[in-house]
Amino acid sequence: MRAPLDSPARLLTSIGCALLLALVAGVAAAPTAAAPPANPAAPKPPASKPPATRPPAAKAPAPKPSAPATSAAPEPILDEGFEKSVVRIINYSQRGDWFSPWDVTGVRASSGTGFVIDGGLLLTNAHVVSDARLLLLYLHGDPTPHKARAVMLGHDCDLALVRPDEPGLLRNVPVLELGRLPPLRTTVETYGYPAGGDQISSTRGVVSRIETQVYAHSGVDRHVAIQTDAAINPGNSGGPMIQDGKVVGVAFQGTDQLENTGFGIPVEVMQHFLTDAEDGRYDGYPDLAILESNLENPAARRRAGMRDDESGVRVDFVNDGGSAEGRLKVGDVLLAVDGSPIANDGSVLMEGLRFDYGLMVDRHQIGSDLKLRLLRDGERQEITVPLVAHPGTSRYASQYDVMPRYYIYAGLVFEPLNVEMLETTGRDWVVSADKRLVQEQIFRPLSDPKALLREPVVLLRRLDDPVNINIAWYRNQLVTKANGKDIDSLGELIDAIESNKAAFHVLELGEPGRFIVLDRKGADEASPKILERYGVEKDRNP
Repeated sequence: MRAPLDSPARLLTSIGCALLLALVAGVAAAPTAAAPPANPAAPKPPASKPPATRPPAAKAPAPKPSAPATSAAPEPILDEGFEKSVVRIINYSQRGDWFSPWDVTGVRASSGTGFVIDGGLLLTNAHVVSDARLLLLYLHGDPTPHKARAVMLGHDCDLALVRPDEPGLLRNVPVLELGRLPPLRTTVETYGYPAGGDQISSTRGVVSRIETQVYAHSGVDRHVAIQTDAAINPGNSGGPMIQDGKVVGVAFQGTDQLENTGFGIPVEVMQHFLTDAEDGRYDGYPDLAILESNLENPAARRRAGMRDDESGVRVDFVNDGGSAEGRLKVGDVLLAVDGSPIANDGSVLMEGLRFDYGLMVDRHQIGSDLKLRLLRDGERQEITVPLVAHPGTSRYASQYDVMPRYYIYAGLVFEPLNVEMLETTGRDWVVSADKRLVQEQIFRPLSDPKALLREPVVLLRRLDDPVNINIAWYRNQLVTKANGKDIDSLGELIDAIESNKAAFHVLELGEPGRFIVLDRKGADEASPKILERYGVEKDRNP
């Protein structure tokens, strides 16, 4: 579930949870859940900072809802055969620079772990292989590096598929099978290559909790996670958690708040990712894109017309572009999802555990149907909701495997508003960024159903030149109009500037009364010279 778990409004909750995420220092560290910083910015794993945007696509694979069934309580089977299936991964990565979006950062090396699955592939964490310029694999007991490439990345679930360049490299390596959700208070064994050594290691831990967590890689997406009392150290990320001879989790993040605690991605999330990837394209998770309220107050339930034996949540807001648009209305009470009753706190009961009802949405692929039972205007109805991704939520997630989008004119640098852009003002961007940007990023989507369908544009900075040197406002300014045209995307800004034939360009900013005036002829003449002076090859990456 995306943080707006099923709504941009829930984004605030998830962003708040994301404050609990901190980075584990070191090489290829697992993302870490940490103490709340003073800022809802989504933190990222430090070691191999994972990057890639997920443009939601309209895919219609067959739905594969698979319940997180629990297995019997087995003792872990420790066998050296598992070690042969676990691979060390070295990633030489390079990211774009959102402050100088035409440029890239230096190359950094980080390490992680993966394991062999069917099809001659490795399964690992997305943050282990993100932004890769070169991936090297080291098989168990073999010092020879083998080149590989990431063929599928799911940044919203922190999973990736890796294929060796050398055909048949994994032919004689045992394949690990996926198991089921491990029961609470049973033991799992985690294999990996923690930083600081070349030898495989294993740690044993007890499953102490299974619940939804913010996945630190994207900083906003929430899925089920397995908590154990075995620490997930830098370099362990992507390693298998083994129980009863099968993989029951993928090690992926730790926490600064608890000692000897690590988290694993369960089989249900793995299977969703693998099913999505079968057609060669990863589309991610569907999104109802609604805001709802719990109905734990008996008076609120009576006012909604609910019977004593009914429970559910009330729909308070429906965003345009999400699965619920045109199908749910404000005031609807959601009583059940896919036949599972929704409690007044928004949870559903699955295999003896309670999870947010959004997990039932997560089980579906984009293009499949979700069944809802609801109470509307005193009538109980059964409806079917075709599931889609929401096109606007990517601006809340950390970006990976993409270069920043930008446009430079007359030395003024423009970018779309997103978390990466906001972090150019500081990690504590809620405090350091212009308040208009914070309002646009966090609060406007809570009141404007169309807000997430727009792409706010920001004047990030300027490259100094006589044509722009006297501009009063040039740093982190929201651009609302250009030459009299409303600006709802970077493309609209480019068109408004390049189609203008008047003597001046007038850019109106988010703060009332603020605007910028440029002499059009002078700006046109200065633009290529400014690019050359500052070593910028292209004026745009739209």
